[in-house]
Amino acid sequence: MTHSLRACLAGLILLILSSIPASGAMPDERLRQIEAYVFQYQQVAAFDGVVLIAEGDEVVWQKAFGYADYRNSLPMTEAAIFRIASLSKQVTKAAIGRLIEQEKLQLDTPLADFLPEFPNGKRITIQQLVNHTAGIAHTNQLAWLDMQSAVPLDDIIDGLANEDLLFRPGQRRQYSNGGYALLAKVIETVSGQSFGEFIRQEFTEQGFSSLGHETAFEVVPGMVGRYAPGPVYGERVEAETYVTANRIGGGSLHANAVDVFRFFRGSFAGDMLSADTTAALFAIPDDGDTLITGRSPGALAQVYLDFEVELTVVTLSSNSGWPGSFNADIVSIYRGEDASLTPFTLDDTPMSDGDASAVTGNFVTARFGWEITIETGEKNLVFVQDGVRTAFARTTDGEFHLPIYDWLCRYGDYGMDFECRQRDPDATIRFGFARR
Repeated sequence: MTHSLRACLAGLILLILSSIPASGAMPDERLRQIEAYVFQYQQVAAFDGVVLIAEGDEVVWQKAFGYADYRNSLPMTEAAIFRIASLSKQVTKAAIGRLIEQEKLQLDTPLADFLPEFPNGKRITIQQLVNHTAGIAHTNQLAWLDMQSAVPLDDIIDGLANEDLLFRPGQRRQYSNGGYALLAKVIETVSGQSFGEFIRQEFTEQGFSSLGHETAFEVVPGMVGRYAPGPVYGERVEAETYVTANRIGGGSLHANAVDVFRFFRGSFAGDMLSADTTAALFAIPDDGDTLITGRSPGALAQVYLDFEVELTVVTLSSNSGWPGSFNADIVSIYRGEDASLTPFTLDDTPMSDGDASAVTGNFVTARFGWEITIETGEKNLVFVQDGVRTAFARTTDGEFHLPIYDWLCRYGDYGMDFECRQRDPDATIRFGFARR
């Protein structure tokens, strides 16, 4: 799609949006700004999803963007069901809370009471598993957990039992999907049900009808596809294969936007559990707000909660695009502040062979040790990382936009051959890539 056609479409969209009345108390202008802002990410194939804004217990605005099924051109709907990735951990916490209130365990109960054969189980407590302080390995970093084929929970537990503790339990905090797999096994052992059955009994059947655990290769009615920005700018491809069930307890659940809002609002407000259990599991941060994020291939889920003004913003996407300040910008627009998005326009002029060769090749960044390749694609330069191929588009400012990370990149400064930064102008982190 040419830049001029994109500009015409954007103008048409904004004209249509201007005629849509605002919901609740949100001013019309802010509504138009939010829709126009999100549409920019939809247009560059970096967002397909639902945005929801609520005040207190009331949803004041909700809208769907993009595609639920890109291959068949089926539009997104507000009722669409999304994989919520690591937001699942909040539900697992609430499930542990249910067992506490059924007097079947306590947070200081040793893991060995339920899994007596697990190494160091007498030293590890349920609280430490919940708080990521148990020293259990993070399954995302274990090569034996193949995310392209199904791995039963018992096999995951056996694999974790063969891993050394990363540190003495309680010594420090390190994020761990492995710890939440152990919590899922505890829930199964204590309840006598599968993890999915317990979630359904305690939550799905109690009013959160879209909330559930996705078993391996299950077809969930209403579930969106999984996409990523592709090697042609503005077009999507299917995201890499990812068996969500292998992240049981820590990233295997799904829900629609309304149920995500209601669940998080109820959890932190104390509507789901007793006051003591809520305080132990869902402590409100001292600064009065929090942003909780989950991400996996073809899924991005974020919930922002401001407890002082009772504001909740939910963004659920079926796309691997990672707009770093997306949720924060929506909050800023809603509050009448300026969003931090830096506008750009595209330059469709073909690059010369000399310009293209100057930036193509293999690169590595010292900051994280990432190895990438930049190559010439069908219409654009293409960023290649771990087998994922995403198109850059050149801007009229002489930079290149990378939608999967929402980066703006250019020929390098500071001794680097290629350099990228977040499009958020307030961001200070730069990624310098040296040619290998």
